[in-house]
Amino acid sequence: MNIASVRDSDEEPIIQTVAEPLQQYLQKAASTGKSTPSRSAKTATGKDAIATKAIVFRPTHRQPLAMLHILDDGCREQGEMIRIRDLRWTIGRDKGDTVIPFDGDMSGRHAELRCQRQKGRFRWFLIDRKSTNGTFVRAFRASLSRDSELILGGRRYVFQLPEPGAEATETEALQTQAYRAPTRTLLEQFVPRLIEVGVSNENPRAFVVGEKETWIGSDERCEVTIGDDPFISPQHARIYQDETGRWMIEDRKSVNGVWIRVKKFAMDKLTEFQLGQQRFRFHPGVDQQRPES
Repeated sequence: MNIASVRDSDEEPIIQTVAEPLQQYLQKAASTGKSTPSRSAKTATGKDAIATKAIVFRPTHRQPLAMLHILDDGCREQGEMIRIRDLRWTIGRDKGDTVIPFDGDMSGRHAELRCQRQKGRFRWFLIDRKSTNGTFVRAFRASLSRDSELILGGRRYVFQLPEPGAEATETEALQTQAYRAPTRTLLEQFVPRLIEVGVSNENPRAFVVGEKETWIGSDERCEVTIGDDPFISPQHARIYQDETGRWMIEDRKSVNGVWIRVKKFAMDKLTEFQLGQQRFRFHPGVDQQRPES
């Protein structure tokens, strides 16, 4: 492996949510489709102008009506719907606008939904409130940086890049030093790994990530085989390096998804997120993505 290709960028991570591929397809289809101009579209004067179809009213001086969907256990469609009309909405175990007291993995005030006006438009953000166990967003594709935290199936992992080696000075190189046992194995020093977190033993399970791509799943043909997790799909996800050398993870149509930990995330489109053991779906504008009633 060319160690120079391993990048640890301070740039904002790239996170593409599961709703985006379908929206991109529809936009492309709309831009390439052919249509016949209607009579009202040919002229904009007289009676034809009156016949032009108007769009349904929507507010322009306040944030759009948002919808928080608290998903039922084992479901992606059913659950409690909450219409959000405030600029801020807090979710937690014992404090906030939405309280889920029986989830011990959730912090007292875990996360906040906040609407902010930027460049003339309203944007919703998901903000972690320094929770103990983190806020995770479901992603179709996401960039990975040093120590990115992931949920795959029913377990959590850390993507760990090799530590940059400290170069010895010429004086240090010439000095004879007493033998010291290495504090890390060669594997830890030079190879990216996926490490399970939250386990009690001193040697957590670690998987080597290949230079080109690594498939993760319950299928034995995957480079990272996780056969003892019932929530892992046969071919769940893959980790690879793109043309710029950035490490990426991609969901491979898994049942339970790929989730990445975030501190602040812009929810411009339909977004699924997890706090503790509770999963949510957020609609930034009800008129854009109206849930089934």
